[in-house]
Amino acid sequence: MPIYRPTPLPANRVTATMLPAGRSGPSMPQPQPTPSAQLPNPPGAAVLARGTSGGLIATWTSPATDSTHGAATGFNLQFSPSGAATWTIVSGVASPYALTSVAPGETFDVQIQGSNAAGVSAWSATSTLTTATAVPNATSAPSLTQGAGGAVTVIWASPASDSTHNGATGFNLRYSPSGAANWTTVTGVTSPYTLNGLAAGSAFDIQIQGLNAAGVGAWSASSTLTMTAAGPYAPNAPAIASVTPAPDGTTSNLSVAWTAPATDATHGAATGFNLRYSPSGAGTWTTVSNVTSPYTLTGLTGGSAIDVEVQATNAAVSPGAWSAAVTATTWGAIVVPGNWTAAASQVHGTSVAPNGGLQLVATASPTAVTGAAFAFSTSSSTVPTSGLTAASVDNVTNGWGQYLNAPATAGTYYVWMLAQGAGGATIGALVTSAITVT
Repeated sequence: MPIYRPTPLPANRVTATMLPAGRSGPSMPQPQPTPSAQLPNPPGAAVLARGTSGGLIATWTSPATDSTHGAATGFNLQFSPSGAATWTIVSGVASPYALTSVAPGETFDVQIQGSNAAGVSAWSATSTLTTATAVPNATSAPSLTQGAGGAVTVIWASPASDSTHNGATGFNLRYSPSGAANWTTVTGVTSPYTLNGLAAGSAFDIQIQGLNAAGVGAWSASSTLTMTAAGPYAPNAPAIASVTPAPDGTTSNLSVAWTAPATDATHGAATGFNLRYSPSGAGTWTTVSNVTSPYTLTGLTGGSAIDVEVQATNAAVSPGAWSAAVTATTWGAIVVPGNWTAAASQVHGTSVAPNGGLQLVATASPTAVTGAAFAFSTSSSTVPTSGLTAASVDNVTNGWGQYLNAPATAGTYYVWMLAQGAGGATIGALVTSAITVT
């Protein structure tokens, strides 16, 4: 029988073709969904672990893709008391997931489900685990070490969580004369903890207790320590009050003053002091022992920055720590009196006796001298920065002089002779003995 074939139609039109009886045309390929449009495989069973503070931690891996299953882009979790199948679903979770809403001390079933744009997979196989109960386990007996001044350092480890105990989130400590069970409790401690003030020569029992939001665990076994007799303890580090170039006209001295350190439970009183100094930053220290404050360093180089530290000592085997370093610079010019010097007695508001003025000689050592000044001051230790009378170049080598009056107010004064460098900075100083102004 002849085959009837219709005339081809324009594109996008469909028509039938008649074939001989018993024969069919070739099948047309059917469109297949892309992996992103396919449901995911179910994940493998979750791995469950107990949380350190209760609950469960579920961990799982993404399921594999294949020709009929797409990738999971999200996950859901469901849990139920074991065997009850009364499921509670938590949507949009990620691995690992902490399940904190479960009751302590009970067994739970957990399943995981993958999801993507096409929908959700079947639930995974069931994983089962019993949650921990609320209070922590007892800690192990702590380790004890005696420190200085009746102090004991107590160290312990957090107890492990298990099927019946959550982790500890805090700790208490108690101590008692050994065997007396007369406990003193210290709450909210952390390891290591320093227990102060225990009597020398006595034995003490010490225990630790873990706690969390649900309550407190059992006390640990006791650790016992006998406190040895307290000996002398090294002092704290002193504090340096000042390091200044001495107002003696030289460039080789620095005056150092410091204060004695405080005592405490682990540091005794200072009965002596050592001092050390070094070119600044070099760390090449020269030590001077058994000094008192103030102390004058001598033999230094002019115009040099020097680091200074002080250390306290007492009968302890080892001295205390060195203080923080303080840096000061020696004078850069030598200052000596000129031919005219002030008499020890002056009349206020009149020309300086006996010559009506003062002279000084300032020599570079090594800093260049560009000027000089005089000043009356009530202090013999603090270099004046105001009330200066500028000096003029005098008629001797490196000489400077000026006519000036004694102070207008009666009292005890000192005359400062100052060498000046660039910018008017004081680079050398010499102060006289006391002068009485009447």
